[in-house]
Amino acid sequence: MKKLLFVITQFYKGGAEVALLNLFHRLSPEEYEIDFLIFDQMILKEATSLIPQIPEWVNVCNAAEPEGHLAVVKKIWFKIYRRVTKHQLYRKRAYNFIKGKEYDAAFSYGEWMSPEFVAQKVKAKKKMVWIHADIDKAAYVDERILFGYDRAYDRYLFVSEQSRKAAEQAFLFLKGKCSVVHNMCDDQEIYRLAKEPLSVDDEAFDSYLLSVANLREEKNYPRMIETMKCLCDMGVEARWLCIGSTANVFILNKVKSLLAQYQLEDRFILLGACENPYKYMSRSKAVLVLSDFESWSLVITEAKLLGIPVVATKTSGALEQIQDRESGILVSFEPKDIANSVKELLENQEIQEKIRINLGGFSTQQKTLEEFLAILED
Repeated sequence: MKKLLFVITQFYKGGAEVALLNLFHRLSPEEYEIDFLIFDQMILKEATSLIPQIPEWVNVCNAAEPEGHLAVVKKIWFKIYRRVTKHQLYRKRAYNFIKGKEYDAAFSYGEWMSPEFVAQKVKAKKKMVWIHADIDKAAYVDERILFGYDRAYDRYLFVSEQSRKAAEQAFLFLKGKCSVVHNMCDDQEIYRLAKEPLSVDDEAFDSYLLSVANLREEKNYPRMIETMKCLCDMGVEARWLCIGSTANVFILNKVKSLLAQYQLEDRFILLGACENPYKYMSRSKAVLVLSDFESWSLVITEAKLLGIPVVATKTSGALEQIQDRESGILVSFEPKDIANSVKELLENQEIQEKIRINLGGFSTQQKTLEEFLAILED
């Protein structure tokens, strides 16, 4: 039996977090013993915690849980300390959780967290950093922190080939230390959730576009709103529903202000965090993914699994997942260009049907599992 450790900052619903949850559900408790350490899970009403969905056989340490609302204050202090010193502070519960243990493989999960803990405090035969963004584009990535413990790590995992190649070109020392494990879908669970009925209120949304994206800078909600304005100016009647955490108050206020400016409050609708976005996705006319950068959008994979046309900006992840006008629509980053492509898709039944037919039988689940198992044996 292999012993694995995964370390993450928080476990709220997002593409990287859902992909890890799906991996947990695909691994066998008869073959793997998994410890899962969560550093900074705070109480956020505007976000959906994935902790209740973790399989019971996974050993979970939610290090901040006893602190309740005080965890927010401590997280701010930890962040300030890390920014100044380039080192990370950790809770005693985190140390106690891994004390005296040795793992076959340990994963520092996410480029947004410091790899220091796994590098210096964990005993493991293999240590890996799992990166979920284009690190050459993500402004929040501090290279001195992310690569400050390079000698302690055996591999860096990326979620797309394009992201891996870009990282190796930007940071030459990464060559020979990188592998790709794509984000995993849970096919059967998505199919099941997609069939759940909408509420009476939701059924009022007759014809709609859908985006599933937490309120973060790189998701570029202003671009979505500008695109919606262009669609309205073109006479397109569809509404646009957005599912995702609204915990970022600064971005939320900016979005609300822009919606009010364009008088789009009834056309561009923020549904907030949602445990089951798939019942909306399966009934949508199209799924729009308009990020500034995206290493591998799990939303694109999920929409393709459900046979829903995707319109996506030409990020590295979209370029790898979509063949233009065959398995989706690739667009520029300009709202007017995006709106033109969306309008064409909505009005052209032939393109819609072609994409749906081409997506028949689509799945990446088994391939992704094999990629992960291969890096354990490498």
